[in-house]
Amino acid sequence: MSQQARIDALEHLLIAVLKLSKITLVVDTAFENAHSSIMGSDGPGGPAEKTKAVEYLNYLKSQLK
Repeated sequence: MSQQARIDALEHLLIAVLKLSKITLVVDTAFENAHSSIMGSDGPGGPAEKTKAVEYLNYLKSQLK
């Protein structure tokens, strides 16, 4: 199985789980925590990678609406 297939499966699973969540505050907090983690020292490489990761995180959040 390719790396991309694994990422796609995890992405779809994450969206499905988040859509099931009835607690909007929990979902919003999860996205805020993910954003902080990406931008912090645990996040990907340099500024360009962090920016791309945050943009993708925002895309995922938009899929919940």
